[in-house]
Amino acid sequence: MRREQNKEYTRNLLITSAIELFKQQEYQKTTIDEIAKKAGVSKPTFFAYFRSKEQILYEFDLQQLEAFELYMKEQLNSQGDLFANLREGIMHMATNLHSTNVLTQNLMHLVTISADYKQLLMRMSTIFQSITKDVLEFGQENQMVTMNIPADEIARDIFNIYLGGLVSWVISNGEDSLEVLIGSALEHYFTGIKIV
Repeated sequence: MRREQNKEYTRNLLITSAIELFKQQEYQKTTIDEIAKKAGVSKPTFFAYFRSKEQILYEFDLQQLEAFELYMKEQLNSQGDLFANLREGIMHMATNLHSTNVLTQNLMHLVTISADYKQLLMRMSTIFQSITKDVLEFGQENQMVTMNIPADEIARDIFNIYLGGLVSWVISNGEDSLEVLIGSALEHYFTGIKIV
């Protein structure tokens, strides 16, 4: 039991150390040696947990999606405002994943140069849309969300709003807040699919 806890601690320490470095400097310039040093472990220890820097990003993204899924399940059980809770869950995930403009710029650049990372992000997109679709289907079953558009299409639209907000944020060099760029767009979109 203790050994498993130590493994999980080391894994999370490597993720946290890498993300802190990615926020401060360019992803491409961050070395595995630097990540290992910041985490206080050896380079072979790094490779015992991760194959690459891209895998760390994937694991970090996955942690945020798992937190988003858990949050949404809790909210559905609470009978609160579906749209407010969905917006809150997405914004919480966005601000955790994209806490600095530098990190988001690095991630977007990485998509253009790494086929592996592009594949990972495609999987993340699928997971995000699946979680969102489940929430929307719940909303349709309870007459909160329009039945005129299939839940999977709405989930895809929401993902595109999320992605578009990130691109706008990068282009503006972080001058506008994610809350404005993504949150406001979600509010407008929700107005069109909400059953009043």
